[in-house]
Amino acid sequence: MVKNFPCCPFAIPQMAEPSRRRIYEILVFEGEKTVGEITKRLNLRQPTVSYHLQEMKKEGLLSARKKGREVYYKVKMVCPEGGICFS
Repeated sequence: MVKNFPCCPFAIPQMAEPSRRRIYEILVFEGEKTVGEITKRLNLRQPTVSYHLQEMKKEGLLSARKKGREVYYKVKMVCPEGGICFS
């Protein structure tokens, strides 16, 4: 992991999965991405990336917005628990 990497303590169990860590890192350092963009970067199958994104979204780590047929994901810069984890 990168030094000074922003990570909410609540997110630690979610970050145990290496693919989720890689997805999270891309979103933190490169900003909002679609499933397709993440899939190409990580050389993973689209259903795998979609599953991880949905799980991370369900836990409150990511937010998503739909534009046409694409869904754009980004890191929620607030703690799912209501604290100030990202400052």
